[in-house]
Amino acid sequence: MKLLSGELDPQKGTVVRPRKLGVLSQDQFAFDAFTAVDTVIMGNKRLWEAMQERDAIYEKPDMTDEDGMKLGELEGIVGEEDGYTAEADAAILLDGLDISEELHSRKMSELQGGQKVRVLLAQALFGHPQALLLDEPTNNLDLDSIHWLQGFLNEYDGVVIAISHDRHFLNSVCTHIADIDYETIIIYTGSYDEMVLAKTQVRSQIESQNAQREKKISQLNEFIARFAAGTRSSQVQSRRKEVERLQVTELARSNIQRPYIKFEQKRPSGKHILEVENLSKAYGDKQVIRDFTASITRGERIALMGRNGAGKTTLVNSLLANSPTTPEAELRKTSGYDGPFVDSGKVIWGHEASIGYFAQDHRGLIEGGMTALDWLHQWNPAAVAEEIRGLLGQMLFQREEATKSTNVLSGGEAARLLFCKLMLQKPNVLVLDEPTNHLDLEAINALNISLQRYQGTVFLVTHDHDLIDEVATRIWHFESDHKVTDFKGTYEEYQSAVAV
Repeated sequence: MKLLSGELDPQKGTVVRPRKLGVLSQDQFAFDAFTAVDTVIMGNKRLWEAMQERDAIYEKPDMTDEDGMKLGELEGIVGEEDGYTAEADAAILLDGLDISEELHSRKMSELQGGQKVRVLLAQALFGHPQALLLDEPTNNLDLDSIHWLQGFLNEYDGVVIAISHDRHFLNSVCTHIADIDYETIIIYTGSYDEMVLAKTQVRSQIESQNAQREKKISQLNEFIARFAAGTRSSQVQSRRKEVERLQVTELARSNIQRPYIKFEQKRPSGKHILEVENLSKAYGDKQVIRDFTASITRGERIALMGRNGAGKTTLVNSLLANSPTTPEAELRKTSGYDGPFVDSGKVIWGHEASIGYFAQDHRGLIEGGMTALDWLHQWNPAAVAEEIRGLLGQMLFQREEATKSTNVLSGGEAARLLFCKLMLQKPNVLVLDEPTNHLDLEAINALNISLQRYQGTVFLVTHDHDLIDEVATRIWHFESDHKVTDFKGTYEEYQSAVAV
């Protein structure tokens, strides 16, 4: 992607770029001095530079004839680039990505990380670029924003090149998939799922041909060994030539690794796992949850959905604050909040409830100054070292990485270590708040399958469409009026009900 955008120079070959190229910037702090609207307009470099130069001339106390001629030229560029509707066009993009109007004139330095990413995405989309380079465009977007982006890209008439770990997004938007694997790049026509099928078939075909060749080579070598010293030298020689011709196609190893996630329960919970009665929570004057009531039975898989900032994590914290197995100190670390997690109402966990928690901001949960192996061992002192090493191996930690310091774990490694912890604890309730943020596609698919097979109860906060669609049996949708719609059914059934 960096070679295509011009950020890196190729050692060999050339890259020809269109005049207008939209690139999703990865530097969230580069535009802190500018407003959100100006940051978006800067996506059209030619327009932005013309507007800046034009405004500088207008600010002069006295204009020369040369300035007047330059102004005419600049106004022409502004007109060509739709500069007279630039602010309105930028506002439409920001609204679609859930950046409210009150934030449009705010400095980027005042916005939260997720909001900055959405402004930078609007910047890449602005000004009708002929091609878009989007590196993880769905990160930090809620599901409504992802669906808006999918619609925008499907209507867009230029070329889109995207890196993404969102399977539904890839299947919805892409007409071709460039698969970087086996030390090469192969471009497949079709969606991501079609690429996986085609790739598997090609690989299986090569492996099958290799197996047949190896069998034939073995038979020929057996003949050569038996008659090499005898009178059938001409036949032996022809078989040697046949062995050379039949050399097996050497298969490069795949660089794609697939973790193995399996959630189990030490013991099942009681049938009625949780009762919530008239739960409310506000932060100062800002009401987040109002009078929420629900009854949850064992084995339900509940997806918590809604816009960013709607209160999903707040509700998770309210439930966990009253749980029998989640220390309040753990919640304080991940939330950074020192007030009460529940203002009014009741949260009552059922008999034998044992909760495993994956926090959205989980780095604070992993104590520094320990090895990965030692950190895991404290969650089940009865587990032997080889069992823990086995779990680490399932989550793609190499054997020597078991002694890696927890201080230097990457975001993805920290997430995988937490999954090891959950597999070691074997809880009967899983509470997962944005578990896919640092996972690649293979890990997300493994998580999806493991949750479908899990016999316990699941509370899942995610913006991954396929994960919700294939895992959830119940939807809690957070509305704009601080209410939570409780729908008993799958995501597809919920969408149908809402559409009526």
